[in-house]
Amino acid sequence: MINLKVDMKKNIYTASILIVALLCDTISKAVIVKNFSYFDRVDFFGGFLRITLVYNEGGVFGIFQGYKNIFLVISFIVLFLMVAYYIYEKNKSMLFCSAMALITSGAIGNIIDRLMPDRPGVVDFISIGVDGVYRWPTFNIADTCIVIGAAILIVVFYKEERKRKARD
Repeated sequence: MINLKVDMKKNIYTASILIVALLCDTISKAVIVKNFSYFDRVDFFGGFLRITLVYNEGGVFGIFQGYKNIFLVISFIVLFLMVAYYIYEKNKSMLFCSAMALITSGAIGNIIDRLMPDRPGVVDFISIGVDGVYRWPTFNIADTCIVIGAAILIVVFYKEERKRKARD
């Protein structure tokens, strides 16, 4: 019975992070779409941080532009695999739950964008860098969640591997 309570707390924790991250992503995209025209921009910190509306019709970092439907299918497959992994994982640490919630929320956020009939692609709006030197490809909160979640998942795997080696 105690284990069921612990699992329920972890599931509520995971769902809470997922919902908050997804809301931040969808609300921020709606605000950008409503208030910006394509390639309008607002610069902060001398242009190092730029808010601009860009539609990404491809994959990560804007690769393979025009293949929106292929990336939609890939996104659904990744989402399915992440949910299955979460369900079947026996050792759900809070760090693991956080990572899975962030990655899943990011995948859902980008899937929603790809399914919106009035959008040619995923709404990206955060641009970081120095013009003429290097500017990172434009991204959004969903992308940020996926990257942070993946980094946390690497830490989880590393910690689990260290525990396993210590037992052996």
